[in-house]
Amino acid sequence: MSVHALIEEQARRGPHRAAVVSGSTVLHYGRLNSRANQVARLLRKLGVSADEPVGTCLSRSPDAVVSALAIVKAGAAPVLLDPAVPLERTVAQIRSCRVKVLVTSTVNGDVAARLQSAVAELGVRVVRLDADREQIDELPADDLTDVRVTPDSAAHIVHTSGSVSTPKAVVARHETVSECVALAREKFGFSDEDRVAWCSSPGFGVSLVNELWPALASGAAVHIPDAETLLVPQRLQEWILRSRITVVHLVGTLAVPLCELSWPADTPLRLLLTTGERFRLGPDAAPPFAIAVTYGSTETTHITGRTGPRETVGRPLGGAAVHLLDEAGRPVPDGEVGEVHVGGRRLARGYLDDPALTAARFLPDPFSGDPGARMYRTGDLGRFDAEGELVLIGRVDRQVKIRGVTVNLDEVEAVVAAHAGEAAVVTAGDEPRIVAYLADVAGSGVTALHRALAARLPRTHIPAEFVLLDRLPRTVTGKVDRAALPAPRRSSSPAPADTPQEHGDLAALWRELLERDPVGIDDDFFELGGHSLLAARMVMEIQERHGVKVDLTAFYERPTIRALSGLLAAADQPDNVLVRVSGPERPLARLVCFPYAGGGVNAYSTWGELLPPQVELVCAQPPGRGPRLAERPLEWVAELVAGLGPRLAADPHPRTFLFGHSLGAIVAFEVARWLRRNGHPEPAGLLVAGSASPQTPITARVHLLPDDELLAHVGTLGGTDRRLVGDERLRPVLLPALRADFAMHETYRYTPDEPLDCPVTAFAGSHDDDAPVEDVLGWREQTGGTFRLEVLDGGHFFIASERERLLALIGDALAVEAEPVT
Repeated sequence: MSVHALIEEQARRGPHRAAVVSGSTVLHYGRLNSRANQVARLLRKLGVSADEPVGTCLSRSPDAVVSALAIVKAGAAPVLLDPAVPLERTVAQIRSCRVKVLVTSTVNGDVAARLQSAVAELGVRVVRLDADREQIDELPADDLTDVRVTPDSAAHIVHTSGSVSTPKAVVARHETVSECVALAREKFGFSDEDRVAWCSSPGFGVSLVNELWPALASGAAVHIPDAETLLVPQRLQEWILRSRITVVHLVGTLAVPLCELSWPADTPLRLLLTTGERFRLGPDAAPPFAIAVTYGSTETTHITGRTGPRETVGRPLGGAAVHLLDEAGRPVPDGEVGEVHVGGRRLARGYLDDPALTAARFLPDPFSGDPGARMYRTGDLGRFDAEGELVLIGRVDRQVKIRGVTVNLDEVEAVVAAHAGEAAVVTAGDEPRIVAYLADVAGSGVTALHRALAARLPRTHIPAEFVLLDRLPRTVTGKVDRAALPAPRRSSSPAPADTPQEHGDLAALWRELLERDPVGIDDDFFELGGHSLLAARMVMEIQERHGVKVDLTAFYERPTIRALSGLLAAADQPDNVLVRVSGPERPLARLVCFPYAGGGVNAYSTWGELLPPQVELVCAQPPGRGPRLAERPLEWVAELVAGLGPRLAADPHPRTFLFGHSLGAIVAFEVARWLRRNGHPEPAGLLVAGSASPQTPITARVHLLPDDELLAHVGTLGGTDRRLVGDERLRPVLLPALRADFAMHETYRYTPDEPLDCPVTAFAGSHDDDAPVEDVLGWREQTGGTFRLEVLDGGHFFIASERERLLALIGDALAVEAEPVT
């Protein structure tokens, strides 16, 4: 039975059981199935036919599950695309698969917008699951009955690293997927009592065949951790215990540190699945759950598996046939090394539109008695040990695994050479890292090269080091002699010799993690060879050494020692970061207000008289003004949020509403996301005024204006008293805070995430040139709950000119009840 038929069966059996859980969002089986049916019908209306490639580009989310299931229900093949991959690479994959329809969501923000613009010239129709909701909801929600798939029909298409700059597209078969579902049930015990974590990238086939489809076809609930939780072992463990996860699939580099933590004996986790390469636990690790190590590839899925502490990848699983052959295709003697060839029914169809490569890798199987049987030539070298288990030895080509991701060094070398001329790319170290050797490239050009590669390659493919040589060593035949390349020296780009004292501890930690000396306080962590797992280790070390929890997502926005120091300082802000202005001791609701650029507590200090008497009014007090005048003004939204979030979480109220005007709206929004990201309840509502939606690019650069022009601009806005702006004595006080606030707003960069569950109310000024009504409307994309837009008469500071009307509407939004909340 096909996987979508099995999921339909689960929806009939238990429509109200949880299917996908992300934070506080729960998608039940009935809704998952009906929503996928509606999207499938829209795809059919757009002309999608059987076996046709249909792109799906969404981050791990309930919508991503709906998208993949809908495409399969339409009889088509999902082309798995990852929003985190560089745009140029994604567009190339869409072009190579001749995708005519792409499913995405505006939740992916500027990624979705840039992608939609980029594929328009290819004639690709784009379906947005959120923005096109009304059109989708009009379609019938019952199961489609006129779609048929065969065992050889295309189940999905996924790209793997190729030997040239264009990755190859593997076409999986429905029979392969069905075999994997059966294996998950029979070998790994998947059932409707499981809670299965979805941790893999949405661009990897493993996310479908190892996680989503086996779980949903078995009636299990799929739970989605956020990216930061996934990367930090201690936080992942906390999430697993809190969410009562029973099954998790992780690459070895994530699985090993998780297994080596101390676990409670009654942990709900029963099974950890991981891949075979480099999975070795320390001698003291004794996790109270089963560990299954499997070996496979995109072209074959699971081949072998084992449990226990051995160094092998186990025995063949579920009917897979493993042959070790020499160069002539003959079986090697017992115990000797041969190239791994795999037979059986869990093989892909081949490579899309590449019959030559398909014929070279998918060979006739002379060891099977079945007509037309094939075997896949993996390129892996291995031998069977005395117990009959497979031991992997290496590769016949230049394919490597970097933090669980398959990377072909020839592909990386081709891209590097296209930008830098002569290049040689190899790996180095016990934990393999990619090193690029360059000829005739100046040190000053490495940063530009790194950025060029980031636009073409996934992060795992980008070299961690660049070694500059006068010339590359050559063999007598003129080829690059990789064996003669000098050992890389973990040196950094030029950096200040003296690190300021306040950055000293952080610089020492970077040198330790990156194995580089020196490091500069404005060097980019990732350009120095850092990666997501090292970043996770860094924030845990900071928490242990300094007792401060750094938001990893914020660090990704500005990955420098200077910015990291700012995050630490912000997290250590004084208690007066939130000031209680008015309200009773036991309020029915709490309204927390965040100021606009140049504003402070005084911006809302008179609001209490117009709010319902049962409402407590609390205002954020940024540094650099009011009682915090002596402190350094902050220039980064993440810095401010790092101080506000923990204070708000430490004194929770079940009916807390967040309000912000202009810059304050962005801060309020990011505080709401910080609360959710760190395991705290979302606010009861988000109220935003005079602000374009966060995904709307900010083009203004007021913070770069000369002093007089900046003050003149502030005077025209109406939010700051003109007498204050014109007072020469106040210039030294006003200017630093104003410039910092505008910098905070204008350098803000939106990062896509799941919409908030709380309702959002947006207020717009009818003549607000800084935040036109059409841009304010974009806030509706940031909530999965209700959205309301109120347009008030006035310009950008209608919050002053229309104060009474605004506060009446805010009072309505608070919906204060009759009895106190305890």
